[in-house]
Amino acid sequence: MRALVADLGGQLHLLTGRTADGASPFEPDNLRVLVPDIAERDVYVCGPPGMTSAVLSALRKLKVPGRQVHSERFGLA
Repeated sequence: MRALVADLGGQLHLLTGRTADGASPFEPDNLRVLVPDIAERDVYVCGPPGMTSAVLSALRKLKVPGRQVHSERFGLA
């Protein structure tokens, strides 16, 4: 993923780990701080169902057009 983004001249933001102690990296305001023009970008989301749902909800609140949102959910087998 890093190589693909670098080849295309983009930016990659990896948000990983558990949210705890009031951390809320997937809230709309926090995503906007990370990517101020997020509504003009393609956004790729991959993760467990809870995280993916939180990010997709935030993207809707930020008015990111659905055609620019690409997501994949995964879970434990």
